[in-house]
Amino acid sequence: MCVIAPRIVQEAVSPDVSVSDLATLATSDPGFAARVVSLVNSASFGLGNRVSDIRQACMLLGVRGLRNVALSLIVGDMVPLGADGNALLTISLRRAAAARLIGEALGERALDDAFTAGLFLEIGLLARARDDLAGAAQVARMPAAHRPIIERSFGFADHAKAGAKLAGDMQLPQSIVEAVARHHDPVAPAAQLAKIMWAAERVAAAWEGGDVERIRDDARRALTSVGVPGAKLEGIFQRVPEILTSAAVTFDRPVDAQSDLDQLAVDAHAQLVELNDGYEELVRRLEALLVEKETLAEDLRRANAELANLATTDALTGLPNRRAFTEALARDLARADRAGTPLSLIMVDVDHFKSVNDTYGHQSGDLVLAKVAQVMRSCMRTGDVPARFGGEEFIAVLPGAVKEGAKVVADRIRIALEATDIACAGTIIRVTASFGVAMVRGPGCRDGADRLVAGADAALYEAKRSGRNRVVMAP
Repeated sequence: MCVIAPRIVQEAVSPDVSVSDLATLATSDPGFAARVVSLVNSASFGLGNRVSDIRQACMLLGVRGLRNVALSLIVGDMVPLGADGNALLTISLRRAAAARLIGEALGERALDDAFTAGLFLEIGLLARARDDLAGAAQVARMPAAHRPIIERSFGFADHAKAGAKLAGDMQLPQSIVEAVARHHDPVAPAAQLAKIMWAAERVAAAWEGGDVERIRDDARRALTSVGVPGAKLEGIFQRVPEILTSAAVTFDRPVDAQSDLDQLAVDAHAQLVELNDGYEELVRRLEALLVEKETLAEDLRRANAELANLATTDALTGLPNRRAFTEALARDLARADRAGTPLSLIMVDVDHFKSVNDTYGHQSGDLVLAKVAQVMRSCMRTGDVPARFGGEEFIAVLPGAVKEGAKVVADRIRIALEATDIACAGTIIRVTASFGVAMVRGPGCRDGADRLVAGADAALYEAKRSGRNRVVMAP
């Protein structure tokens, strides 16, 4: 593991750093210096001037170029040793090679930027390999276009999103972060670097399984769509293995460049005649199953939310039920206790409700209760919690309200209800209600729920006893 590379990346973002400063850092680690010279002389960076001295290499590269070399070596060091790690390194280098060649075909000047960004496209998979090398390698060996689907089926995080987050955490330029995030998008992004990486993903896919001819045709269309001249299309495919092999020397790791793409297509075709239709159908079915699974998960989430709502809502009135009221009262008492603020309670009972049921029937009684709930809601503040307490009784929590203020609210409800026409059984009836109001004040009120309800209930009893259709406040 190279310890100088991260320091060079960190120093390179400083506005005051010079190439000389970075060269001094580079020469302090002979192993890193040798790898820099090797990478600078490779076809992947293509500077055109062969160098043997680390300081000369640094001067040719400049601050940005040296940072790109360091980033490239950091990516290489992330890849575990062994066959699985080599498979991951191969797909990373292939995208870097394709990106550099596409940048060259488009006339881009900073080809090392394109190479570095391409190397980062699969960094999400490389990061996963630290914890699950076999799983990451299994995804890497799947056809490129199918990797996001395979990841979803395995329950893995999307490597493009994970890679973009990691690139952001490494403080890479936003252009690279976007390129990593969007390289599997169905259409090319607008930003130039992201567009090149999007096309590089499709070019690299031609070596990575599936119907080679079809994938190569898709890649040609992608290259054309991002502006690569038609005369340069085949040259990109021909040179990817060369650039890949050259870059791999720097990392001192074996890679399978698969230079003869035409032979690869012939070999793949012989296998695909038998396997392709079934494989493609399997992928389509897998994608459909994943969509179905995600839809079912969303339906289950909504159903659970609905069940939770039903468990705390009175079906007749739509108000919170007694259980929900108890939870709200405990919560608001705790807040009043901490803040030292008042909290009031209004208890409501519909007057002579039994006679409504006896005279007009239970269906009409249900309409009366629903109308009482509607009137209560219309007369209360947003933070107040009206609830159905049971039968024809209602209750409401008024956080922050003193007893006198709660009495004003109760009188408002009483007057509005008295003036409300309720159409029941072909006739218009009116009902009234009696109200009891009680209050507590924090601190020291957290455990006062029973006392508060008992006080409001006693005041309500007094309102009933003294003539109904009135508000009585507890002492």
